[in-house]
Amino acid sequence: MPPPWGQGPVPAPTFLSIVQRNCLGSWNVFLSLFESFKTTTTYPSIVLLQDPPVNKAHLPFFNGFKSFFPPVRKPRVAAYVHMSFLSNYTVLPRFKGVDDVLSLDISSDEPLFGTAFHSFRIINAYSTNTVDHRIHSVSPEVLFPNLGFPLLVLGDLNIHNPLSDPLRHFSYREISSSTPYFEKAAESGFALLNPPGEYTRFPLVGNARPSPSHASPPSQGPRPHYR
Repeated sequence: MPPPWGQGPVPAPTFLSIVQRNCLGSWNVFLSLFESFKTTTTYPSIVLLQDPPVNKAHLPFFNGFKSFFPPVRKPRVAAYVHMSFLSNYTVLPRFKGVDDVLSLDISSDEPLFGTAFHSFRIINAYSTNTVDHRIHSVSPEVLFPNLGFPLLVLGDLNIHNPLSDPLRHFSYREISSSTPYFEKAAESGFALLNPPGEYTRFPLVGNARPSPSHASPPSQGPRPHYR
C-alpha cells in the first residue's frame, strides 16, 4: 500500500471549496499539492485529480480525506473529499464503467451552497485525443448532460477554442475538435468559470502554451458551470 502521507489536515471550509490538478501520474506532484494545503487556514472540501499516481491499483492516501476513483486497475481520474465535508453532506460517487470520468452527487436535507436545490453534481473528466483527432475519449453528451439541478464540470478536457482564449492562435484541427463541446455546453445552459483569456495553468516545459480556466457568472439564479 502507498504510504499514509500527512499528519491530519486542518478543518475544511463550511462553504464548497474545490481544487483541481493534473498530477501527470507523479507521486511527487500529488504530495506537493496536498502538502501545500498546510500553508492555508483550511483544507479544500474536494480535490479533483486527473492522471493520479497509481501503484498496484492503489492511489495514495492522505490523512483526513477519503478518495473515490473508478474501479479499474489504472484510473485516470480521482476525487479526494475532506472527512468533515462527508460528515455534513451525502456524497455518492458514480462510475460510468470507464477510467476517465467520475461523478460525485452531493445531497442534503437543506438547500445547497446558496441555491434552492438539495442536489448538486460534479463531473471530473480527463478527456484525451483518440486516433481520430476529431474525436475525444469523453464525448460532449457525457460532459454536459441535461439535469434538473446544478452541475459543475471540471477536468483536463484538452479542448481549445477562441471562446475561451480569444488572443491565442488556433489551428483548424483545434477548432473543429473543440466546437462540438462548446456548442453542447451552450445548448445546455453552461457558463464558463473565469474570464476568457485569463491563464491559470502555466506549463513546466517551454514548448507548451499556458491554458485558461474560464468564468462568467450566471445572470439569473443558479446555472451549471464548466471548466
